[in-house]
Amino acid sequence: MEWIGLPIGRWLLFGIILLPVYGMLLGWFLGKPRNFPMAFRGLAYLLGMIVVLWGGLFTLSMLIRFVFFPS
Repeated sequence: MEWIGLPIGRWLLFGIILLPVYGMLLGWFLGKPRNFPMAFRGLAYLLGMIVVLWGGLFTLSMLIRFVFFPS
């Protein structure tokens, strides 16, 4: 099932579930008082957590692949 060229799941994930994250990022950079060093530090922490999560998922999936599906 697609809507405007993208599956419904992507609209749900990026449009609705991540809406609080978008609001948080807008608040960091557009809110008052503005403190750009702290906003960039928060953004770096957020991106770091995302990289660690995706890296861990990749490592675990490769471990499962090599243990259970040897080739």
